[in-house]
Amino acid sequence: MPKPRLTQHVRDRMRQRGISEEEIWAALARRRGNPQATASGSIWVYGYVPGGRILKVLLTADETTIITAAWPGE
Repeated sequence: MPKPRLTQHVRDRMRQRGISEEEIWAALARRRGNPQATASGSIWVYGYVPGGRILKVLLTADETTIITAAWPGE
């Protein structure tokens, strides 16, 4: 499966929140639990980044596009 596409929105949030592209890919590769569906049909994926911190990434249901990303609690 090819890497999901990063939207401009997620790129803006990454800059604001100090999230690197490497951390996005690491979180998607090292998932914690099952994806959580949202009412709009997208899914939250929680995963580990280097250093053991957890990052949450919002993707389209087909996992082809990353919508946003944040540190839990933000």
